[in-house]
Amino acid sequence: MSAVSRLWRRAPAWRFFLYVGCLFLILGIVFPTPYAARHMGWMHALTRHLPSFGSSSDQGATDTVATDGSPSAQASASGSTNDLTDPTRFIVPDISTAFTGIIPFGGHSLSLPAGVWHPVLSGQYGPNGRMLLNILARTDRGIVTGVMIASTTNQDVPLDVVEDAYNHCHDDRNYHSSVLAERPDGQTECTYISVAYMGSNGPLTTDPLIQLAFKRMTTLGFPMPSVFVSANWLYNNGTTERSRGATSITLLIAPTQPGTVVLRAPLPFWDKRMINQAPAALDFVRRVNVWFTDWVSVLRHGMLNDYNATAPDLRIAKDPSAP
Repeated sequence: MSAVSRLWRRAPAWRFFLYVGCLFLILGIVFPTPYAARHMGWMHALTRHLPSFGSSSDQGATDTVATDGSPSAQASASGSTNDLTDPTRFIVPDISTAFTGIIPFGGHSLSLPAGVWHPVLSGQYGPNGRMLLNILARTDRGIVTGVMIASTTNQDVPLDVVEDAYNHCHDDRNYHSSVLAERPDGQTECTYISVAYMGSNGPLTTDPLIQLAFKRMTTLGFPMPSVFVSANWLYNNGTTERSRGATSITLLIAPTQPGTVVLRAPLPFWDKRMINQAPAALDFVRRVNVWFTDWVSVLRHGMLNDYNATAPDLRIAKDPSAP
């Protein structure tokens, strides 16, 4: 009888802990912790096809109460469906990929604020996949300091969808709003600065695509603050322009202390009705508004012209939360 067989027969406690160790090893592979999922890419390859991951119930959850102004959310509200299970429409890129400066998007140039940005979700949605979507995140010391949600199309957008989106520019809850164009031919352009509170599926929104992107970041273990300052640019070419289509870009900027998720002011004071009582919050929103006023011209130039690889001036690209 070998030493192993004698140990197996005479050490019941050892046998028990061996069984338990194997059980927890299997559970650790099937349900990896955020740290393991983030640092061991091979685990994703093993688990991505399991039914408990990426189920339609998780991806389509809409248990939050507010709706943002992105065309993605508006398309959902107007009755069109987003096929989140169609691999030909959506991809989850390698989040370790790094982008800086500028990236191609819909034949145009999508300018990125200062810092290193990582792709979270990209693809197409809406009728016939006419809308292109790109969601990226910026990190500093592993903590999310910014999220960009960009969508664009070169086709006509239904008038009710455009109107619903632009209603957000007139929302009294915004910190700042500015209507830059409102022409009879349908060309419209506006910007607004608001607050985005984080829920279980990311910022409070009924948009399943944004929820899916934030769930992915949460699963991968990226710490995020409980609130973002949201800077939005909406543009519609109108009905008589040679180049039809619309663009929506939302930048979620973390109002946190550098390298932490600690807010510059307590959570209640980010409400528009309370912000005057918190000088740190008021100053941060003011700086975001000043920066975004200049940044909109960069976004407009990039998204209304053919792709150009020239990166924006770093001084203009540096937002108040840039590393």
